[in-house]
Amino acid sequence: MTRNPKSFTPTRRDVLKLGGAGVALLAAPAVLRAQQNGEIVFSSWGGSWEAAMREAWFDPFTEKTGIAVRSVPGNSYGRIQAMVESGNTEWDIVEVLPDFQWIGAEKNLLEPIDFGVVDKSPIMEGQDLITDYSVPQVLFSRLIAYNKDLAPGPKTFADVFDVEKFPGKRAFYTKANGAYLEAALLADGVAPADLYPLDIDRALAKLGTIRDHILFYETNAQGEQYLSDGQAAIGLVPDGRALNARNNGAPIEIEYGLSFLTWSAMVVPKGAPNKDAAMRFLAYALTPDAQAAIAEAYTYGPVVPEAFDMIPQERAETLSGGPQMRDKAVILGEKWWGENLAAVTDKVNAWKLS
Repeated sequence: MTRNPKSFTPTRRDVLKLGGAGVALLAAPAVLRAQQNGEIVFSSWGGSWEAAMREAWFDPFTEKTGIAVRSVPGNSYGRIQAMVESGNTEWDIVEVLPDFQWIGAEKNLLEPIDFGVVDKSPIMEGQDLITDYSVPQVLFSRLIAYNKDLAPGPKTFADVFDVEKFPGKRAFYTKANGAYLEAALLADGVAPADLYPLDIDRALAKLGTIRDHILFYETNAQGEQYLSDGQAAIGLVPDGRALNARNNGAPIEIEYGLSFLTWSAMVVPKGAPNKDAAMRFLAYALTPDAQAAIAEAYTYGPVVPEAFDMIPQERAETLSGGPQMRDKAVILGEKWWGENLAAVTDKVNAWKLS
């Protein structure tokens, strides 16, 4: 999953007025009911993932409630901040990486979640998945995938950093919290339990040993493309993107033993024009049925354990948080990242320019 902190260029949104009621509303087609009941604007990472949410969540939610869901790209932290500070919030829900659970709350950019509407009891426990200002969306992992036409499959993170035995470019997500710093430290001998706080200097020194072999990608779609078309032989990419590419015929294989488990979160920006409808959507998306539906539509894992019981076993084994990954994945320290992202980003960017 990708967020893109480009500069904010707001567009004027057309707010649909609420109207209609009673029998006429209940009898109306879904599109008409959506026009009458209003809409929510959901800022997403787009692409094949947005299409999966449309199938599993957006359209069924509209059928159930009459509230339309309009998806827009560009879900960057900078745009959220610019909207809120200008008093012109255009988005109702934004999917974000977990670090923003703390960053957004600290900067007073988020509405508190109404847990009178959103039932948090089915959500899995641990790892700070729920805060006063956010709920988890899906589980996903960043894992090692490779183009089998270009390189043998690495079995350890040390293999990923061995460009003689495993030749070719490495595709890493450009943001500092893209898990490549963790991968570098694991390759350098740090135990998973000892990763945090990250030794940034040590990680950058290890990255320096393959510096000429790194391709930093800006979006997950780009990382998927680098592996699919052979620009990179090995990549650290979201599991859903790797599986999506493989399912579409790309020569990509996955090493589940080299993975980092995390999640995406959903937040409501401060001043969201359709806050009440947004809370209804969050409540819907976190039901076991909806979580099972998104896991069937895409290869990210449900954050509601009960949903795994609704998914065929062969499908569950491909999902983040499923049996093939549960005991192997390194859990990313998202709270640490929420507290340290800005400082680490400055240091990593300076290293890239040096």
